[in-house]
Amino acid sequence: MKETAALLAAATGITCDSRQVSPGFVFVAIRGHCADGNTYAADADARGALAVVSDAPASLPPLAVPVVAVPDARRALGELAAAFHRHPSRDLALVGVTGTNGKTTVACMLEHIFRQAGHPAGLIGTVGVKTGGAACPSTLTTPDAASLQAYLAAMRDNGVTHAAMEVSAQGIDQGRVDGVAFSCGVVTNISPDHLDFPGGFDAYCAAKRDFPRLLGPAAPLVVNAADPICLAMAAAAPGPVVSCAVDAPADVTARVAALSSHGGTFALAWPRPLPAGLPVPGRVTVDLRLPGRHNVENALLAAAAALLHGVPPKTCAAALASFRGVPRRFAVARLAGLTVVDDTALNPGSIDAVFRALAAFRRRRLIVAFAIRGQRGPDINAACAATLARWRRAIPFALIVTAAAGSVAAADTVAANEKSAFCEALDQAKIRYRFHTALDEAMAIVAAAAGPGDLVALLGAQGMDDGCRLLRSRLAAPSAPSVSLPDQGDFGGRGLGSFWT
Repeated sequence: MKETAALLAAATGITCDSRQVSPGFVFVAIRGHCADGNTYAADADARGALAVVSDAPASLPPLAVPVVAVPDARRALGELAAAFHRHPSRDLALVGVTGTNGKTTVACMLEHIFRQAGHPAGLIGTVGVKTGGAACPSTLTTPDAASLQAYLAAMRDNGVTHAAMEVSAQGIDQGRVDGVAFSCGVVTNISPDHLDFPGGFDAYCAAKRDFPRLLGPAAPLVVNAADPICLAMAAAAPGPVVSCAVDAPADVTARVAALSSHGGTFALAWPRPLPAGLPVPGRVTVDLRLPGRHNVENALLAAAAALLHGVPPKTCAAALASFRGVPRRFAVARLAGLTVVDDTALNPGSIDAVFRALAAFRRRRLIVAFAIRGQRGPDINAACAATLARWRRAIPFALIVTAAAGSVAAADTVAANEKSAFCEALDQAKIRYRFHTALDEAMAIVAAAAGPGDLVALLGAQGMDDGCRLLRSRLAAPSAPSVSLPDQGDFGGRGLGSFWT
């Protein structure tokens, strides 16, 4: 549209947040789930907006600036932001990583591999944004389209050539990644999560299945061959598909030689030529310093994407060997004679992955502290509790549950029905546990109950973010009260003593 081109030529910026408007900015009014951007159009006008873009112009108050009507403001934001910044993703080798679990680790692994291969690299995801010149924290896994395009433009302007970014279901559904040119896509796995997603799990899956449309015919899609939903997604990919599997046939495979609490060793192999840069079959050994079979799978997916971008196999292996992990992604610490595993296990799939990895750890006893997931609805919390109950029947452990009150922002506060759903699922499964409203109270119990040789798992989303720090502080206290735990053999329900409520 000539009107749009002229508008962008005169604009000094573009945003969907009226608070960020400066003179000359284009303000795109987004109707969100919690707020309607059209109600902030007057504020944008007062701050000097050049124009307001809206898909509900009749709802706008009288404005002094032009109003551009569009069919879908969300989609328009992505297209306008990409055009304003001169389509920066086209100048990058940009890998989009989607899935339920593993997105953060795979994206961070990829960024690390690219750097070790000598490529100036960038990152956009849950743990932060790196644009080649600066790093900043993230508020969303996938930023709004205006912020995303600004980050990509900063990468290009800072000389970044390769980047990895997490692509959430919300980012796909809400058009945040419209206008992004991906050089490759990765799908890790699809399992129940975000059951609060509008339309439920089916709509969540539908959003994920829409990911392949974002790839061009030349962009390969790397998929986890062990996940049937991933394979179904691959059928819709317009370009080449590269399957990955651990200990099973695929285009790129990982044959596990050893797994321990210190990491794993596997043979990375591609029995057939790959679409880019690897015309002959090959094999290389990888020594990974991250525990768990799930991390072998993450490394496999990251390596496959890197190989498709021309990174030499030996460079991939060396980079993965030097990768030290991601905060709160099965992070292992030694505190006062304890082994502490800190992980954002927040859905059944990630809880399963953690417990499978915990089985490799030597321990006197296992103590699990779990933070209920706030503002995500009762269904996902009931599912998480049922998964813990299933593992509790398989592996003896003491369970401490917390709502982390006072340790989370309002957006992550546990609602009464979420706590009820979690605790009722444990009660129905006849699983004994202690509940503490505050995170610090829960960590005090862990510190008082645990002893040398014990394994402590701190699990959960935002509610457990501060758990390791609080536990460290409690363990360092000069006189923590003593709490008796039953012997390992008593964890099955007999002689549970005063520890349990």
